[in-house]
Amino acid sequence: MKTGPILTLRYILTVCGLLACCAGFVDQADAAGPIAYRDCALAWNANPESDLAGYRVYMGRNPNQLTRMRDVGLRTAFRCSEGDAAENGQWFGTVTAYDHSGNESAPAQAVPFEIVGWPDPVLQAEIHEPSSSRLVNTTLGAILVWNDSNVPSVSHRVEISSSLVPAWTTAVVHPPGVPMFSYFQLAGAEWVCYRVRAERGALVSEWGQASGPADRQFCVRPSPLPSIDQPILAPTILYEPESVRLTTSPRGFTVSWGQPGAATGPSYRIEVSGALDFRWTTLAVLPPGTNEFRYYRAIDAEWVCL
Repeated sequence: MKTGPILTLRYILTVCGLLACCAGFVDQADAAGPIAYRDCALAWNANPESDLAGYRVYMGRNPNQLTRMRDVGLRTAFRCSEGDAAENGQWFGTVTAYDHSGNESAPAQAVPFEIVGWPDPVLQAEIHEPSSSRLVNTTLGAILVWNDSNVPSVSHRVEISSSLVPAWTTAVVHPPGVPMFSYFQLAGAEWVCYRVRAERGALVSEWGQASGPADRQFCVRPSPLPSIDQPILAPTILYEPESVRLTTSPRGFTVSWGQPGAATGPSYRIEVSGALDFRWTTLAVLPPGTNEFRYYRAIDAEWVCL
């Protein structure tokens, strides 16, 4: 999928009586007048490619973390409220196109919008710890996921400790509605531990449980890094990849280079460095003839280099 959509924004203003919109929350005597609930519509130009399969809309409170995704099929318009943007404040939205082979275009330029007029929620006096927390560890990295039972949703802090830096260090503080942390393997670490807790202002929860109430950290041994089996002979001259191109999406990235090489050509190594660990870490070693690498996970870091 080569062509991405161009996104536009249109506000929708709905005016209704307070009692009708919030039945069960107020008495009729309190309905002194109308209240405005603002919605908006995202629209985009149709993708002209013949293998178009549909569009995906991504929304969120942070333009770099648009984690609320909706597959809208072949529609070219989408109401913001359909993406659960039903809380006051600043939001951002973007859209991608995908084809029948699963290829997804680069996202359109994210557009900001503001939702106003919703009643302010009644905040809980205490917040609940993350539930059903679990860690998935693969050769690509680790994914920590959890459920947030707080109403409204709250932020979550993820901390990391490793044999390289044993002290607990904040990896990320996710805004409400983002119940997942993803990061690549730490280079050279013998063990890595993660933990997560809920936060709202000065209120914090217990760290999420791992194997039981007394175990509130998730520890793993990083998977072995890939390597090249054949040694490189001294007289061999290898030329650097040409026309290297990086394409990012809300779900990861694709890096490509040059033209497909011959089967007898060199292997290629993909390395990554990020804000949590400056050292270069091998993501993959690709066989001869490969000219593209796709990473289907978000990397939760302030910056990442490839």
